[in-house]
Amino acid sequence: MFDSSFLAKLERLHLLSRRTFGGQSRAERRSHKMGSSLEFADYRNYVAGDDLRSVDWNIYGRSDKLFLKLFEEEEDLHIYLLVDTSASMRWAATDPRTDAPLRPSKLDLARRLAGTLAYIGLANLDRVNVQYFSDRLGDDLGLGRGKSHFHQVVRFLERLPGETGETNLSRSLRAFGQRTKRRGLVLILSDFFDPNGYEPSLNFLLYQRFELQLIHLLDPAELTPRLLGDLRLTDSETGGMYEVTVNEGLVRAYEREFGAFLNGLETFCQRRQIGYRRAMADVPFEDFVLRMLREGGGLVR
Repeated sequence: MFDSSFLAKLERLHLLSRRTFGGQSRAERRSHKMGSSLEFADYRNYVAGDDLRSVDWNIYGRSDKLFLKLFEEEEDLHIYLLVDTSASMRWAATDPRTDAPLRPSKLDLARRLAGTLAYIGLANLDRVNVQYFSDRLGDDLGLGRGKSHFHQVVRFLERLPGETGETNLSRSLRAFGQRTKRRGLVLILSDFFDPNGYEPSLNFLLYQRFELQLIHLLDPAELTPRLLGDLRLTDSETGGMYEVTVNEGLVRAYEREFGAFLNGLETFCQRRQIGYRRAMADVPFEDFVLRMLREGGGLVR
């Protein structure tokens, strides 16, 4: 999954990301905390014990009053990549004649995308963490910085947790928000197939002052199913069995419902200023990332 050709593509993507976001490097991100960088912010009155090196002596010469110069503090961006490993993410479309996989699973694509985005963040000297989730929040890699940390990212992404069942965004994302003290950019890679919905958990992270970007993983077979007739369907996450007769009318009704689900999530993100991207399992990951970078939707803020 992370061979030498993959790493070579990452180098090209990093170069593109630097050209695309050349005016928004790490050093240009400022926090609202006051520190001692070179970016002037404001003045305040001098009080006993303040560092005299911060006194504006030009103002003192004109007004005989002591004022301290305040500066905005430079701050690293903390990037958190949350990868959904639920059973629906592990599902892959197969050839009905041979039962062979037609393409990688959504989870395989999600891990490649997570590795790509982690690399770009690390190469731009941001602090990056990776974490799995499904019905609960899994272990995390731990924050790291610099391209040397990427080898640990690869090892983490190559080790999948054991089989998991249903997606539980509420339990997983609330646990993440409660445990994570340092705010930053949260990228969630998931199919968002949670029967309890996505709104409460995403609203919770927004309330906790995280910046959110969603990468919505989908397989073409989920959008436009081709099977007709008497079928026995298995819910990949619950294991439930359903016997149905599928005709053209039922397929059209399904497509309308699925389209409403997609439009609802995208509209929700637009209204709350959450970044949203769809990634199809039949599109090579590098094509998706290249398009995202060219359209101005990368990691560098």
